[in-house]
Amino acid sequence: MKLPFRTNITIALGLGLLLMALSTVTSYVTIHSLLEGEQGEEKIQVTVALVDRLVSQFKTTESLQRRYLLTNVDQDLASYRQARSGVQQVLQGADELSVAGERLADLHALQGLIAQRMGLMETAVSARQQMGLEAATAIVGSEQNRQLHDNIEELAGRIKTAQTQTLERSEQNARRTAQTVRLLILVSGLLSLGLLGWTIRAVIRAQANNRRIQAELADSEAMSRAITESMADGVITATPEGLLVNANSAARHLFGYRLKDLLGQPVAMLLPARWQSGFSAFFATLVNRPPGFRESDNEVMGARRDGTEFPVNVSFGDVNVGGRRLFTAIIRDISERKRIADALHNSEAQLRQLTDNVPALMAYVDSDQRFQFHNKAYEEVFGLPREKIHGKTLLEIAGPEFYSQISGHVQEALSGYAVRYEREQVTVSGERREYVMSYLPRYGEEGEEDKVIGFFSLGTDVTELKRIDRMKSEFVSTVSHELRTPLTSIRGSLGLVSGGVAGALPERAKSLVEIAKNNCERLIRLINDILDSEKIESGKMQFELQPLELLPLLQQTLADNEGFAAEHQVKLALHAPRQPLKAQVDSDRLLQVMTNLLSNAIKFSPAQGTVLVLLGRHAGRVRVEVSDNGPGIPEEFRQRIFQKFSQADSSDTRQKGGTGLGLAISKAIIERMDGSLGFTSRVDVGTTFFFELPEWREAPPVTAPMSLDGLNRPRILVCEDDPDVAQLIGMMLDKAGFDADIAHTAAQARDYLRMESYAAMTVDIQLPYENGLELIRSLRQDARTADLPVLVLSVTAAEARLHAGATVVVSDWLEKPIDEQRLLKSLRHAVDRRHAHGKG
Repeated sequence: MKLPFRTNITIALGLGLLLMALSTVTSYVTIHSLLEGEQGEEKIQVTVALVDRLVSQFKTTESLQRRYLLTNVDQDLASYRQARSGVQQVLQGADELSVAGERLADLHALQGLIAQRMGLMETAVSARQQMGLEAATAIVGSEQNRQLHDNIEELAGRIKTAQTQTLERSEQNARRTAQTVRLLILVSGLLSLGLLGWTIRAVIRAQANNRRIQAELADSEAMSRAITESMADGVITATPEGLLVNANSAARHLFGYRLKDLLGQPVAMLLPARWQSGFSAFFATLVNRPPGFRESDNEVMGARRDGTEFPVNVSFGDVNVGGRRLFTAIIRDISERKRIADALHNSEAQLRQLTDNVPALMAYVDSDQRFQFHNKAYEEVFGLPREKIHGKTLLEIAGPEFYSQISGHVQEALSGYAVRYEREQVTVSGERREYVMSYLPRYGEEGEEDKVIGFFSLGTDVTELKRIDRMKSEFVSTVSHELRTPLTSIRGSLGLVSGGVAGALPERAKSLVEIAKNNCERLIRLINDILDSEKIESGKMQFELQPLELLPLLQQTLADNEGFAAEHQVKLALHAPRQPLKAQVDSDRLLQVMTNLLSNAIKFSPAQGTVLVLLGRHAGRVRVEVSDNGPGIPEEFRQRIFQKFSQADSSDTRQKGGTGLGLAISKAIIERMDGSLGFTSRVDVGTTFFFELPEWREAPPVTAPMSLDGLNRPRILVCEDDPDVAQLIGMMLDKAGFDADIAHTAAQARDYLRMESYAAMTVDIQLPYENGLELIRSLRQDARTADLPVLVLSVTAAEARLHAGATVVVSDWLEKPIDEQRLLKSLRHAVDRRHAHGKG
């Protein structure tokens, strides 16, 4: 039954007012409930905060106790006592909480467990004071101590979880209540709007319906015309007889016709004359196609009005307009695409011709390790035609045995690292060749800039260079050794003759013997330098490094060269601090370096000049300087002063003597002892050669940044000898949610690992007393630390990575200066992987 319009409006308004009243009452009740829930939430949050504070203060006390056990320093004991008092204060505050039921019992139990653990900590401290570190370590590592630690962690987590769950339930109730109110208000509003809309709709429905139908018809027709006219591709329509009935603007522009020139004309007129008869026959077959057919991507030649021909891509279909079947064709000019394709083909042919004539292995391998490009050298080495390499995987081409040798380098390149290594390969003819291989990763484009999609491979054949280098080394070594025997006899004979064994010599003969003796010594020094240079290049020079005080070595060197200085009328002076300076060196090799530097300084000093040797510290390292006041080093010679056989002037060899090998050998020796050699010079003022070595010192005390904010923060062991850098790393880790212990030597790191379990560890390569790689190798041989994630942080990370063996398993190699984001990302990845495998 239809109601009057006024009645409908009255009913709608009444329902709306009723809904508004209901929403108001419900909102009041909900707000009151929310206020009560908020008071309960505040009590829960206070309890959770107190538990967090209690556990945090207790962990701080634990860490300070461990530091005191390691150092036995009174200051650390005082810090531990102060932290222990803080725990007692927090325990007293826990008694004042208004917690009821099971939560109160758990809280009292937690207080008791902490009190027991504090008592055991005091026992360990007493053991350290009375019996030493080993007794204290036994108490710390006891089963009772670990059980109390686990019970405290479990109970604290349970209290926090229970409080959090209560808080979540309270929040859920509040949200459900608020959602109910919002839903009721929304329903009321929607019903009100619905009623209003229903009333209005009843008035205007008939008129709006008529206008909508008319507008849709007009829009559909206009849209069809606009879409067809705006298309970039040409669109033509023809009857089943092949006569044109329409062509859009793109088609007219493409072929150069006006619309009136096309209407009623055969479609074949748009093709070259030689193709028109065949196309007419093809078009006649379209009538037999089923309605709604589509045929795409037909390449044909089109003909413009001026007779020029061009390639087009045509797609055919049919439409039904007013019960009449018409055929449509979408036409696209592909002239530019064809031109680009031809240019690419020509460019590829030129590139292949170029690379095929390069005497090196060149290839591109995608992320699936499949060859997408290779030059002819690959085909010759593997003895395979192009089609059997292109698209195949490295494993298929190289075979399992050879692939196992290179797979590690391939994975490294696909991980985004540039790789360079040497390998031997047996060619299909059975010849063994040596290659220097370089893999360069290729990154994606347009949103995939950080994704490696493959790598470029370049292999340089160095077989002949290696053979020549071996021949050179063998020749130099053989000749040098063969010359030593006759030179020994010559020097001995000349010495005896000069000493008067054959009787007194005439002055002229004595002078000639002295010349021969000096040149014999010069020749022996040359041979020794050549042999040393060869040993350095081949890596056969042995070093026996040990911590030594440098001052006695320098004094010995000056004493050994006092006679040579007197011959040149030069004085030697040594300045050194009173405090002893030590470095880890090979004493014989260091004396060889000092002799070279002093010899050069003496030879180039003027008569009555002074050569000053200075021992001191510079930038945290031991520094030795040898200064003269000679003519200085010319600017044009400074770039090549450390090259072999280098002389500032060809006359220097005749005037001053020397082989040009001394500085090159000295630089190599200093670098093998983890140092550096350099110089400063001013023309007509003088030259200072200096070398710096890491100072050998006793292990500094253990320090650790203490910042324990809550539970379950992964603990990281940082092994770093530089205190400032160690503190910086600790601050980075603390800010990112990690706890950190700091060890400055490998020995300290092992002490920490015996007393604590860590989620991961960072290691510097250049540690005092023991190389970082050796520390990592020893960790991998220990069952407790075999799976510990290790990140290398070092200025020599890239070089160390190349020399690391299979026993050095490292999660990531990071170079200094430290990239904080990459450090934290790598550390989290390593910790997460360990947890995923159930080892953390």
